[in-house]
Amino acid sequence: MTETRREFGQRILGAAAALGLNTVTGVGVVGRSIAAGGLAATVAESSRAQAGRERVRALVVGTGYGGAVTALRLAERGIPVTMLEMGRLWNTPGADGKVFCSNEHPDDRAMWFSTQAAAVVTSFGGHPVNREVPYGAGVLALKRYAGMDVYLGRGVGGGSLVNMAMLITPLREVLAEVMPAGFLVDDFLLRHCPKARAKLKANTIRPAYFESSVYHQYARTLRANLARAGYTTDFLPSGYDFAYMEKEEAGLVPRSALGNEGGFGNNHGKSSLDKNYLAEAMGTGRVTIRAMSSVKKIERAPDRTWVVTVEEIDLAGNILRRYTVGCDYLFLAGGSIGTTEMLVRARQTGTLPRLNSHVGTRWSANGDIFVCRANTPENPVGIPQSIVPATGFRTRDQDGRPLFSMSLPLPFPFESGISMSIVMPRNPETGSFTYDRAGDQALLNWSGQNAPAVTSAKHVFDQVNGANGTQYRNDLFSGKVFSDAATYHAVGGVPLGRATDLYGRVAGYDRLYVTDGALIPGALAANPALTVAALAERNIENVLLRDF
Repeated sequence: MTETRREFGQRILGAAAALGLNTVTGVGVVGRSIAAGGLAATVAESSRAQAGRERVRALVVGTGYGGAVTALRLAERGIPVTMLEMGRLWNTPGADGKVFCSNEHPDDRAMWFSTQAAAVVTSFGGHPVNREVPYGAGVLALKRYAGMDVYLGRGVGGGSLVNMAMLITPLREVLAEVMPAGFLVDDFLLRHCPKARAKLKANTIRPAYFESSVYHQYARTLRANLARAGYTTDFLPSGYDFAYMEKEEAGLVPRSALGNEGGFGNNHGKSSLDKNYLAEAMGTGRVTIRAMSSVKKIERAPDRTWVVTVEEIDLAGNILRRYTVGCDYLFLAGGSIGTTEMLVRARQTGTLPRLNSHVGTRWSANGDIFVCRANTPENPVGIPQSIVPATGFRTRDQDGRPLFSMSLPLPFPFESGISMSIVMPRNPETGSFTYDRAGDQALLNWSGQNAPAVTSAKHVFDQVNGANGTQYRNDLFSGKVFSDAATYHAVGGVPLGRATDLYGRVAGYDRLYVTDGALIPGALAANPALTVAALAERNIENVLLRDF
């Protein structure tokens, strides 16, 4: 059978990782007849040549959802693309033969240059949870601000490597409220969301399997709790292959979601970006990815070329080289935090003084409230639990605002009786960033903005407790009932239609674009992954039509 572009792109990524390369390219590889054994050497040769090129046509900073979509669509139009990724190329197995470590046994693959395996659950039974890990270039990063911890993916594939793969379509009414005037909501929902959903391989769990699986007992118990309170639970679209999950439980394939893998990456089952958008982009033969490379400065040369200063490091954090690369078109896709920080720094240090005052505003934690409840003894949650969830529900809070929640696993080696949920209310509050010149970083101004989200979550789960005779647990979040100071779903910071035009063109400059979750100017009441990918599809369609 003829090898697809996606499959060939995956082989290129795998060959580069096997050689321990920071730079991988399909340029000079695609279209040639190469035996499997010679692919790695060819990729290495091509990569070394590409690494010396310091002037590129289009530069994409970040390999998450926005960057991956943008790179593929540019490459399909025949435009050479170079991508910069702060994290590593995650295809090389560790000493245990696996690429990613499990939640249960975190190691140097877990955290991005931190010695603590951080998690939302910070305590148990009144005792702090403290898991030390070796310092290194792990897959999960944690940015700590006053009042908010932001979790980020690090590696080729960005957040898709560490998220729970939920591909939730936001409600029309939420998009109409959040997005600026002129944003065609119906067109977005009818054209761009389905395109992204198909590419990301969204699927739902088979109902008969869900009902019989011991790994989903926790979700069935929560579903029953919710039903008694009048809430209807739905099966959620996911980028994790539920057919693979069934084989996991049957013992036919290696376990991933059922093997306590998720927060630090999945070795199997998940269609992360390196297996779909990025693989296809690499398979075009027009894309180069430079991993372990972060942007330190963005400038505009007198000839209107973009000049980007890049720092490349090794897995221990040592600087290998610092260089500049010029480009004609610059696409920023470093995520809500990364993109916002790059532009706030550029404006405040004077390298891009025409950036307007909206840069660094309308940032949101997307609600992200975590809550744990103690079930009655006759309602166990089960000991083995799938790390990838399958169910959730939508409702409205006390003020009639939309609210989305999904069941989360909380596996213990014993029956805990604890149901855990993440709640994403339509919190109207947002934060902003200022520049700390001494630390050369953007600082988040966030103090109490999640209070409305806590009120919304409490309104719903007070009813659930009342209908079931259950009660809140306050010993998993260091004495708090509702964990309101951590998010995996940050959005905003460079709001669409304010800091940019309606398609991500940055105000004040031409050929400079934002193409990620930084554009979303408020809480979506849904996991943002699908929205970010679909928004990138929408924006690059317009950019290719008008700017190229």
